[in-house]
Amino acid sequence: MLIDKHRLKKKLKGDMTMKKNLGLNILIVLLLVFTLTAAAAAQEQDILEKVIANKKVRVGILADYAPWGYRNAQGQYEGFDVDVANRLGEALEVDVDLVPVESAARVGSLVSEKVDVIIACLTPTDGRAKTINFTIPYASNGLTIMVWADNKDIKSYHDLAGKTIAIVRGGTADMYLPELVPEANIVRLDSIADSVVAFKSKKSDALVEEELMVYYEVDKDSRFKVVGEPFKSGLISFGVKKHEQEWLNYLNNFLTNLRFSGELDVFYEKWFKHKPASLAID
Repeated sequence: MLIDKHRLKKKLKGDMTMKKNLGLNILIVLLLVFTLTAAAAAQEQDILEKVIANKKVRVGILADYAPWGYRNAQGQYEGFDVDVANRLGEALEVDVDLVPVESAARVGSLVSEKVDVIIACLTPTDGRAKTINFTIPYASNGLTIMVWADNKDIKSYHDLAGKTIAIVRGGTADMYLPELVPEANIVRLDSIADSVVAFKSKKSDALVEEELMVYYEVDKDSRFKVVGEPFKSGLISFGVKKHEQEWLNYLNNFLTNLRFSGELDVFYEKWFKHKPASLAID
């Protein structure tokens, strides 16, 4: 049988080209897989790793909520939460970037990755827990009513029906007051500062806010007083973005050490002038 050398040579050349193309395709696929894997790994990098690598932690704080967090006369941030945030930076051995956020934007700033952690008098409600995660608590509080010193009509939250009440949109008072006192005329403001201004300018009969902030305001100005006992008491925690377990673990460890060492009590008594309530859950 005669072999067509020309056809055989052409066939061998074609086979070699096919193998080269196959090898090139495999190489392209492998490179694509490697690229996607690397991108996924970078995207899945834990916040703790990013904080350490960048040598900076971005902490969301309230800048108008003394004594938790506020700007002093020199324009610097200070307060209980600010001291805790700075201590976190020391533990991590990184710089602290204090990012002011409005009360209603605390959860959103985590979701949008504007900050790495929220340390801003944040109550770990079940509703918020659907969107973000919370650390173990580091403080506790309750809602309190501030009125003018000559007010004799309001003695507790039961007396708020029919009254105009200033609160912060998206804050703890906004979550509970409409249900507790549906007959109240609730005025929602965008910030703590706005709600205080509304009350002091007599655009509302009362201000309902977290007790320690209210007592701080009353101590500064004898024109105002606190009425009734704190209601809807709750815990205060750090806020953390969902699916960041390593970061959450670190922050819980940090708070455990801060509480056990007594440092947290020192910060608390410095700003609130009394010993903190127990954080133990019976």
